[in-house]
Amino acid sequence: MTFDDLQDYISFLKKNNDLISIEEEVDPYLELTYIMDREEYSGRNKTVIFQNVKNSPLPVIGNLFSGERKMEWILGQKPYDIGMKLRNLIRPPGESESMISRGLEMLRELSGLRPKIHTSLPSSTRILDKVDLDRYPICTTWPKDGGPFITLPIVITKNPATGQRNAGMYRLQKFDNETLGMHWQIHKGGSQNMQDAKEKKEVMDVAVTIGSDPLTIFSAVAPLPDPFDEFSFSGLISGNRIDLVKGNSVNLEYPMNSEIVLEGYVDPSETRIEGPFGDHTGYYSLEEQFPVFHVKRIIEKKNPIYPTTIVGKLWHEDVTMGKAIERMFLPLIQLQIPEIVDLNTMEEAVFHNMVVVSIKKRYPGHARKVMFSIWGTGQLMFSKFVLVVDDDINIHDRKQVIWAMTTRVDPARDITIIPRTQTDALDHASEMFNFGSKIGIDATRKWKEEGFNRIWPDVMEMDQDVIKKCEAILERYKR
Repeated sequence: MTFDDLQDYISFLKKNNDLISIEEEVDPYLELTYIMDREEYSGRNKTVIFQNVKNSPLPVIGNLFSGERKMEWILGQKPYDIGMKLRNLIRPPGESESMISRGLEMLRELSGLRPKIHTSLPSSTRILDKVDLDRYPICTTWPKDGGPFITLPIVITKNPATGQRNAGMYRLQKFDNETLGMHWQIHKGGSQNMQDAKEKKEVMDVAVTIGSDPLTIFSAVAPLPDPFDEFSFSGLISGNRIDLVKGNSVNLEYPMNSEIVLEGYVDPSETRIEGPFGDHTGYYSLEEQFPVFHVKRIIEKKNPIYPTTIVGKLWHEDVTMGKAIERMFLPLIQLQIPEIVDLNTMEEAVFHNMVVVSIKKRYPGHARKVMFSIWGTGQLMFSKFVLVVDDDINIHDRKQVIWAMTTRVDPARDITIIPRTQTDALDHASEMFNFGSKIGIDATRKWKEEGFNRIWPDVMEMDQDVIKKCEAILERYKR
């Protein structure tokens, strides 16, 4: 299923009874996101549109990604199936395949990859007479936030050396009606592009889109390997080439279906205090120096809708998006670390802070090898805790994981601590910003070759013949 734009998706949600329309006036300061929060905590997970937002002519929509059902609508299939499709793309030809047939298969799969570039804005858009961020219902979610934040943008930059495009989702704090704080962390693509611009002593064009079709928004969150383009990724999933348009005042391309586009620049030599911000961890991210985004032009659709999302103590729709990414990229991770049977990025640990993997253990020290492989793979490098268990453990069952950890670990023998290494910017417990330590826990059953000289006890399991007989008796009594 492919949605043309955000408003097409909203129409679909309405037809499928997955949209709540609130007519009463709601303040974007604390009230609007609180209502979104309560709707998600209710378990209904419906999208909410606010028709009457205080001090703004635009309606606001939130909870666009809440719930697994929505993610499957947006992606068009289950995330794991997409992962297998991606894995299949890069596999070598099988014994029964010719290079030609394999090449033709890849061409079919890649038909939607390259975006279409248009040179003029669609007739459904207009360039505003002046830059005025005050007209937008930019929300403040938590009482101690440093100000209103745009929380669901696509931030588009290009590397000044290679021309490689990057689209990422980085929060933007509103400073005044023309400037925003650009919170791109040091490990992110936008930040790398800015560092390269700084070396050239250049200011860098930036385009920020607010509101696109939901698949394109999701693609900006996906942890893609360099130099894979987020818009190409969106096209690969949908099978349709995405339409991009050249910027009006910036040398960039952005989605043609955008509701709102902010065009401007970042000067790498200019920073300003950004934050605090109520973050995914359940704590306020502290004030830090970040670049300033100067908005020079605004382009809007006629009658635009402003999308937002809640960032804060779990659980919100970012968990749904995170678990979709986990399932989607599992087959690719298994391609790099084939001994992994399954992987669980723990939402309670804000994904990056704890990863549990199950493996088919084949040799002494295998669990440690997997730990270091994980720390060397893409954004999994941020994993503060890596827990490795045997493949008899269902890693999505917390009870089984804790049982394995407490019955198969001797702390002195089975815990590996890595001091002084990179950490996620949201690790508030580390000694320094972006720099701390990691821990690996080997919760597999130990072998004699690993120094375990006792007899490992068998796991208690019931005889299958007994199970079948007793289940049949119970079934008769259910009738």
